[in-house]
Amino acid sequence: MTENEYSEVILENHLHQQYAENDNNRIGAFTSFIVGIIALFGFYGYVFVNTNKREYWNFDIQEFLLMTLITIGILFFLSILALSFGYSLRRDHLVVHNIRIKRYKNETEMKEIFGNIYKPQGKNFIDFLPDFYNLFYWLFLFSEIFLNITTFIKINDIVNSGILLCNYIIILHIILLFHFIFISLTIIFRICYFRKYTRLISIE
Repeated sequence: MTENEYSEVILENHLHQQYAENDNNRIGAFTSFIVGIIALFGFYGYVFVNTNKREYWNFDIQEFLLMTLITIGILFFLSILALSFGYSLRRDHLVVHNIRIKRYKNETEMKEIFGNIYKPQGKNFIDFLPDFYNLFYWLFLFSEIFLNITTFIKINDIVNSGILLCNYIIILHIILLFHFIFISLTIIFRICYFRKYTRLISIE
């Protein structure tokens, strides 16, 4: 083995090891996502239940609408994180897959050892993100939609209770507009990342 070939092997082994370390580090994001969404919806649920109640401690419509805007904004941010981390991990999958192809040369032998684990090719729009990053992305998106629906439910409840929303109509429309913008951007960003993924695979 020449010096250059030996250097290539060392570099490739280092990349493979670094990928494994990065993959393990990203597992910590799972706990962060879980804790974040539980806390977020816990607080949102508390505000939802205690808005427009005839008690000393309650929230008015303005505070509720502000809470919905903050919550959906955080959900949007979390969905972008899931997309970014997931795409980064899929890119690492491709690098490691290429290293394995180069090292083993015999695809049958490589498949016997690794199976289809971490195989980056052949993914579609629904599952091009790996594992729980994909799960969390869809969870965040559907949570945004759920929050939008519950906002309409609460507004309808407030109207039926006899409270006029004339003074809040502009704020209400602006916040609902932001709801739809965040939901739309969440989908648009996924389309952009899927295109990045398809370009990445096509380069191979």
